[in-house]
Amino acid sequence: MQQTPKKIYEFGEFQLDVAKQRLFQNGAPVPVRRKTYELLVLLVESAGELVEKEKILDLVWQDLHVEETNLTQHIYQLRRVLGDTTKDQTYIMTVPGKGYIFVKEVVSRSDTVVERKANEPQPAPGSENIDRGQIGMPPGSPPAAWWHRQSTSRRLASVIIIVALILIGALVLARSIKRQWWRPVVGTTSQIPTIIPFVTLPGEESHPVFSPDGRYLAFSSEGEAGDNQDIYVKMIDQDLMWRVTSHPDRDSHVTWSPDGTRLAFLRSSGEYTKPYHLMVVPVRGGTEQEIANVWGGLDWSPDGKSLAVSDYEGLGTATGLYLLSPEGQERRQLTTPPISHFDTNPRFSPDGQRLAFVRWKVNSNADIFLMTMATGELHQLTFDDRRVTDLRWHSNSEDLYFVSNRKDNNRLWRIPATGGEPVLMALAPVDLESIAIARSTVSPDSPSGETIAFTQAMTDTVIDLFPISGSVSPFQRPKCTINSSRGDDTPRFSPDGSRIAFVSTRTGWEEIWIAPSDCGSAFQLTRFNQLGVGSPRWSPDGRTIAFDRTFNGNTDIFTIKVDGTDLRQLTQDEAIENMPSWSANGEWIYFSSDKSAVSQIYRIPAKGGKVEPVSISRGREPIESEDGQSLYYTNSDRLWRKDLRRGREAAVPELVDVPIGRYWDLAGTTLYYISQQTGEKPIVRRLNLADRQSEPLFALPGSPARWVPGLAFAPSSKMLAVGYVANRFGDINLVRGLIE
Repeated sequence: MQQTPKKIYEFGEFQLDVAKQRLFQNGAPVPVRRKTYELLVLLVESAGELVEKEKILDLVWQDLHVEETNLTQHIYQLRRVLGDTTKDQTYIMTVPGKGYIFVKEVVSRSDTVVERKANEPQPAPGSENIDRGQIGMPPGSPPAAWWHRQSTSRRLASVIIIVALILIGALVLARSIKRQWWRPVVGTTSQIPTIIPFVTLPGEESHPVFSPDGRYLAFSSEGEAGDNQDIYVKMIDQDLMWRVTSHPDRDSHVTWSPDGTRLAFLRSSGEYTKPYHLMVVPVRGGTEQEIANVWGGLDWSPDGKSLAVSDYEGLGTATGLYLLSPEGQERRQLTTPPISHFDTNPRFSPDGQRLAFVRWKVNSNADIFLMTMATGELHQLTFDDRRVTDLRWHSNSEDLYFVSNRKDNNRLWRIPATGGEPVLMALAPVDLESIAIARSTVSPDSPSGETIAFTQAMTDTVIDLFPISGSVSPFQRPKCTINSSRGDDTPRFSPDGSRIAFVSTRTGWEEIWIAPSDCGSAFQLTRFNQLGVGSPRWSPDGRTIAFDRTFNGNTDIFTIKVDGTDLRQLTQDEAIENMPSWSANGEWIYFSSDKSAVSQIYRIPAKGGKVEPVSISRGREPIESEDGQSLYYTNSDRLWRKDLRRGREAAVPELVDVPIGRYWDLAGTTLYYISQQTGEKPIVRRLNLADRQSEPLFALPGSPARWVPGLAFAPSSKMLAVGYVANRFGDINLVRGLIE
């Protein structure tokens, strides 16, 4: 019987087998979701022609009512599969406001695609997939004829060689597998979790959370334009997604009401010195209700009667956890952390009897605590003093999942609510950011019944160097850029302006690097192989760099010669002591410390020694003026000045209402800083402290990176270095069949 030919489309290095309903790349199968595949078939079969959006929605989604956002998402996902981008539209061209055209040349043939592994060499005709080179086979010999011509001893020797090669290959493969991310860890099974791409919109998606019935996932996303962050909801087992909020401010940290009808979330203007607006909105969107102003954290209690948030009682008090009624009429304090700590990430257990949360220190390290709701009793679960970026309960109310860098990069861990040693979970990626746990079984075929959603956000920070003359264009272009595939931030010029020290994670750890001010080849100064190294500052003679380093739970001040020698530790208190800077004469080093319960500025001799630090003022980020008569510093992210001779201190009047924390530098009588208004791009400005005149210089290409000093000026070379977030992206994936 003659076989019916099968239609195959070829375009570039891809083959689309319509009969098999599969996409191949150079013969290797490419996983594509069902609706994305149907969209590809429609575009390929209409290659060279405009396919309008309405037609795509009608044919691909048929009777389902979906928003255009769904189409945008699948186009974006399809471009990622094909290696296309919105700028380099090699395969799919967007016709704004109308639809899409498949512009790559398509060849149609009636055949079948031979499946093979990517990059695998094609066997010669008649070779029957036997590699002659591995067993000494003469080139061009048919394998059967060659085999029969050999003596019995040669056959036996060949068999032994083949078996030996198989055993060696198996051993190498086993050792390779052992190094893979899915290698089972102690206390787990050997089952491999299945990872499913779920939300792949442009920009960054974050803070996923399942609905109480496990059928939907709410999350925040920057959307197609990547210019804002709103709340979205997507159905788990269908290609159905809708946008819940459309506000110019940033919406995030969403949580569901227990009945699944409402969403609570936090709305931010983008200024981290201002509180969040706690909002409640129907799941399908509509009238929003503002409940209160809070400082972070959000979870809805299982009985629906309370919202857990982070808040504080006023200046001079620590940020703890509070319970608010969903109408905002009642407020009750739950935790009272030490003044230099703050509590956030509250998570109610599914049975509502306990509340887990993360207690942070001001040096961005944290541990997990557990509160018994009936008694208010607290228990500390982890003692690592490392970052914990997210925390969720297992549906059994007996275990907790959390994301932490307690060993290296951000990984997923599990710990019993009764305490004990955390267990590393065999989840594929590192550098996780946030997770969500389905409390009901949305995956019946999963042995554990658990489904996890996770985000793997990537943030790329760069340092631009701008020439600054008397007049600066609003569209100032950088002279050069310090960049790598990892983060580069915290720039600081040498006194002569010829070099720049900065912090980079290009080795996988935070280390100090030095590069010429023309952005040439950089060299690594420190080699601690750890996170928690930062704030480099040059001595006035350019020979030494002071910096802070977190180790064994404490942050201390160190110095090191620029040739990598003479490493010294200047502070050893059980406190967080960071952000050093030198006095104008090079004899003293200022730094911030929390050993007095609130952040205070101290100074110590630069040469070290057993000398008690001298308290200077309350605040942080100190910089002494060139004449040594004034000390500038920040307090509540506002700029202050202290007269070191008379002891008087006051806020700089022109910046009373401008938060500039960690993004400012002093050069003579000129202050360079970054300001940002709600909904606008950050602006680099300068203020002449002599005549009190302020002027804008240029708009920053990206957003300032939080928690790191990001601006430096070199008077000698008239160069300004600014570190900022150039790109931030991350998708949401699902894991079904999680290893227990």
